This record gives sequence, C-alpha cells and structure tokens, in this order.
Amino acid sequence: MYNTVILFVFTIFGVVFGSFYNVVLYRIPNDIPISKGRSMCAKCGHPLNAADLVPIFSWLFLGGRCRYCKDSISAQYPVIELVTGLLFALAWLTQPSIIGAVFYSALWSMLLIVAIMDFKSMLIAESVLAVFSVLFLACILWLKQPITSHLLGGFLGFGVYLAIYLIAKAFYKKEAFGFGDVELMASIGFALGLRGSVETMLLSFYISVMGIIIMKLLGKAVKSGIEIPFGPYMCIAAFAASLFEQPIYDLYIRLIKG
Repeated sequence: MYNTVILFVFTIFGVVFGSFYNVVLYRIPNDIPISKGRSMCAKCGHPLNAADLVPIFSWLFLGGRCRYCKDSISAQYPVIELVTGLLFALAWLTQPSIIGAVFYSALWSMLLIVAIMDFKSMLIAESVLAVFSVLFLACILWLKQPITSHLLGGFLGFGVYLAIYLIAKAFYKKEAFGFGDVELMASIGFALGLRGSVETMLLSFYISVMGIIIMKLLGKAVKSGIEIPFGPYMCIAAFAASLFEQPIYDLYIRLIKG
C-alpha cells in the first residue's frame, strides 16, 4: 500500500512538474523570464486562469484549443506532462529510496527539457544545466555517494567534448560543434559518474549515426553544412546509460574481449 501511494504521488508530481517544464521550454528560447507574470496563450496573449492550467485535462477538455481565441494548442503540452509523470513513476519503481528516485527524476527531467529545447531551438540553456547540477550535488551528498567518481565523470565529459569542440572548430574554421554540448556532457558526466560518462559518450555517437541513417531511409535530406542538434542524441544515450549501466558495460567488455 505504501509503495502504491508513493508511486501515485511521484506520478502526480511528475505531471505537475511537466506543466512547469512546458513553461521553461517556451520562455527560455523566447528570452522571457521564467518568473515573469502569469501563463498566457502564446497566440492571443490572454492570461490563463486555473481552469486552463490543469495538466493534461485542460488540454483534453478544451479540445486542444485556446478558450479565448480558439486557436489550436500544441499537443506538446499534454505529452510533456504525461511523459514527465511516467518518468517520475519509473524513477520510483527502479530506485530503492525516495532520494534516489528524486535524483533520477531530476536527471531525466533535465534530459527531457534539453532534448526538446535543442531539437526545436538549437539551444542548450546553461541555466537549466546549472539548476539541475545543483540538485544532483544535493542528492549525491544526501545519499553519501563517493563524490570522486562524479567529479571525474564531469571532468572527463567536459574534457573530451571540449577537445572535439576545439578540433571541429579548427577544422571547419567555424563552430561546428556547439559548446552547449560540452556543458551538457559535463553535467551528465557529473550525474552519472565516470563509467556512466564513458558509456554516454560512446552511445551518443552510435545513436547519432543511427539517427542520420533513419532520416536518410525516411527520405529526409541530410546535407553537409546543415546543423543537426546533437543534444537529443546525448540525452537518449544518457537515459539508456542511467537505466542499463551494468548491461551496457558488460556488453562493451564482451565486445572488447571478442
């Protein structure tokens, strides 16, 4: 009974946080302060009241349209709320403690926000990484985990991706690899520790190659010189590494040994 109640609470909190993440995803790319005033319709600018802001249900009851201007509202809003709720539930189901579940809820929240923001706006916000990194540190200290592995993971992720950033910039004579990716890898490496950092870096390149192949198979043009956000691939890789760190490690060892 206790576990069921906590699972329900985590899921509801996830849905509510997902509603806030929608605000973050809209305001940061548009240079609107997070704390600035009430939420409003992105189309007509009318302030939204409490009945318009109930996660998932308001969108469903309004038929995906603004109550005031009747313009359509992106399905992204309920989808983000639902996905965040499921991620929070998964965190509780896979972790042995509430703080552990909070840690992974925060990690997966960061990955979700970054992946969508980078995909839609080619932007990785330093403020988002900073806030979640502080949460990671608090959870790591609370759980009394060895901080050394996390620091090494952060430094390794930052160092490797900084080298890639500098080499790419020197080769192409322009910024061909975003510095936001460097900062994201540092944050992911700090959260997952040394082994998780290595796994994420390796997986992210495999996943990006698979993504490009899939786009080509679907007939989407992938031309040289066209910017492709790398952040979503890193976030998918980090999510996989956080859930399946040991199996991924075992697979790499088997491949190395032949």
